[in-house]
Amino acid sequence: MSKSRCVIMIILGLFLSGLSIVMFVHDAEYIFTGNTVNLNEILQNNEELPRDKYVTFTCEFPIDNYAETQQYLNGFIPLPFKTQQYAMLGDNGMIFSAEVGKKAKIAEMDQAIETFYDDGTVSVTLTGNLQINSPEMDSYLQECAEYIFGDDLETYGFFLTSYVIDTTKTRSSQALLYIFLLLIGVVCIGTGIRSLRR
Repeated sequence: MSKSRCVIMIILGLFLSGLSIVMFVHDAEYIFTGNTVNLNEILQNNEELPRDKYVTFTCEFPIDNYAETQQYLNGFIPLPFKTQQYAMLGDNGMIFSAEVGKKAKIAEMDQAIETFYDDGTVSVTLTGNLQINSPEMDSYLQECAEYIFGDDLETYGFFLTSYVIDTTKTRSSQALLYIFLLLIGVVCIGTGIRSLRR
């Protein structure tokens, strides 16, 4: 391995190691204690939404399942899993999304939607990372809202947002991801240093 490649390997290793440590520290409270922000209280009090924080939300007004999405590792490596995207209505009239991957939770959401349209309510509790939806998912959400509410969205006092609760980011999955990135980083650093010494 050439000297320049060894240096690139070491820099890549340092970057991955540093990234994993920063991300681990950022999510440490959730990973170790499971503490989340109560999103229902935030919405009821019209407070600023805690973007990129882990939240718990009890959904009582599910609207529809509007998309199926491919799941990715760290945002760019496709995984053999698909998730379901759901539209939900908050107490303040905000329409936002939930990305759900577990079959049991998908079944819960589907049942809650069916019950909701039969004039009943079944609450489903969701825990995940509050993020911004992709533009593509936003367009699907808008189509869903227009199909259900037509031009009466503002009449009802409802409004669309790009927020999504990503429930695929669990405590264990995040911890494993950060450990995996750290291990790759350490291996890259070790390989680069060993190659330089030869």
